[in-house]
Amino acid sequence: MTPRFLKFGMLACAAVAVACTGSIDGTEGNGPGTTPGNGLMPDGTQTGGPPASPDAIAIKDRAQGKLNLGGSPKFFRVFRLTNEQWTNSVQTVLGLGAPPTLAEDFQTSVSGLTDFSNNETALADIDNRGWSDYQGAAEALAAQVTSDAAQLSKLYAGTDGAGFIAAVGRRVYRRPLAAAEVAAYQKLFDSGATLSGTRSAFAKGASVVLEAMLQSPYFLYRTELGAVGAPLSAYEMAAKLSLWLRNTTPDDALLDAAAGPAKLDSAEGAAAMAQKMLDETSAKAVMRRFHGEWLSFAKFAQLGKAGVPTYDPKINSELAESSYLFFDRIFSQGLGVKDIFTSTTGFVGPTMAALYGGDAAPVSGFAERDLGPTRAGYFQQLPFLVLYGRNAQPDSIHRGVTMSMQVLCAPLGFFVGEIPPLPDFKPHETNRMRVDAHTNGCGTVCHNNMINPLGFAFEHFDGMGQYRDTETNMGEVLPIDSSGSFTFVDGAKPYNNSADLMQVLAADDQAHLCYAKKLASFGLQRDMIEADLPLLAELASVSGVGNGSVKDVMLDLVKQDAFRVRSGGAQ
Repeated sequence: MTPRFLKFGMLACAAVAVACTGSIDGTEGNGPGTTPGNGLMPDGTQTGGPPASPDAIAIKDRAQGKLNLGGSPKFFRVFRLTNEQWTNSVQTVLGLGAPPTLAEDFQTSVSGLTDFSNNETALADIDNRGWSDYQGAAEALAAQVTSDAAQLSKLYAGTDGAGFIAAVGRRVYRRPLAAAEVAAYQKLFDSGATLSGTRSAFAKGASVVLEAMLQSPYFLYRTELGAVGAPLSAYEMAAKLSLWLRNTTPDDALLDAAAGPAKLDSAEGAAAMAQKMLDETSAKAVMRRFHGEWLSFAKFAQLGKAGVPTYDPKINSELAESSYLFFDRIFSQGLGVKDIFTSTTGFVGPTMAALYGGDAAPVSGFAERDLGPTRAGYFQQLPFLVLYGRNAQPDSIHRGVTMSMQVLCAPLGFFVGEIPPLPDFKPHETNRMRVDAHTNGCGTVCHNNMINPLGFAFEHFDGMGQYRDTETNMGEVLPIDSSGSFTFVDGAKPYNNSADLMQVLAADDQAHLCYAKKLASFGLQRDMIEADLPLLAELASVSGVGNGSVKDVMLDLVKQDAFRVRSGGAQ
């Protein structure tokens, strides 16, 4: 069956597949333009955004060319909803008591090629199977709602087609419908009302309209259709904020705000609305996804240890949830990037307690505890250390790679080939000596300067994340060397161990720049590039020099041109 929005000639931009260079309704659009305004150009001049602080300019100058900003953004003008956003949006639009399960059978976005699953390119392609998924779901939902008089009256209390089209259409399209759109849907409603069946004429007309609306590109995609350099409209900003911070389409109250004096098309109005949303439960869930994808918490499900008596597979789910709880606390309690590296608070599950030692294990759930100075920050706590441990031994290489790539956004380059497994220990050899010898011939500069120094900082923690003062090889007790030095964007800095490294990271520009890069990529749904460095420097100055919270950084992002203004790209 042909989807109804095509069959009835409504909004037939099947090519809304993100290569569309005009507007969805076919009106003339804008072609290629410049990269988005970020409030601060590389030379420190303004582009119309908030004034650049001296701290941001200094950070930008120090970081120039030193971060991995080699992304390939497309600057798409339309963004397909993720499956989760589609599910939540359907529930919001239709007023359903529970989220529908239809999207469980939808195609999933391409994963592993971008930092986050909501990236524009991860959601770019949709084939016949995808359209079939949307069509079948729209038909099922329309039938479900209109076959139940109580549910239909909850969606719209009246019985007139014009009122139904206006009220429901605004929710579906995330803006009021244009006159031509209303007329087209009215024609469709009148046609549907004459169909056979036992339902009322209103229910039959509403069903056909609803089925078409839920297949419309205006529902399946969030749009930014203004002229290059123009602020997003109030309705576009309402949709962008809601789908980011609530993970669902705008509700009636937010659409009313967009139509009223809230001034969502201004930096101040958008930030004021974002501040309200950041205190909602939904924002906490959104940031759970962000932190989980940033640090790959899904890997805990595949964790395994061979020949390690202290490993119990039950710990896998505990490590994952304790990680989420740690970052939930950072976000919800108004803490910042510095606290990610310095907070001694951790969450301990029943299986984790023995590895931490000290207090008795909780019978169930998680106990929030102060883990002490040797466990300051997420990266000195069990989840990170156990995940990146090779059975009972520390996995120094992957600890270093993760810190370099995900925490510092260091440009490691591309290694061609395979690193063979670590060899057996030799007499008198520490783990650090073994790794150094093994990696000496494969990317010496990369390993010796960027991976190994960071990984070796955690040598005091074994593969199960337990602290040790010495290590034993063939019965010989050997001293541990966890000292090192790393060249950050603002120069080389030494540290004696991971506790020292956490303090360095908390105060260093690069960790704040990297977090800003990850957060901006998630919020803007695209890769970051060198032209974005002024934006990242501004965000980093909020969390670093300004001691701002994660919420403060997010609010600052909302104020920036990169978030609020229609960017000029190839699409």
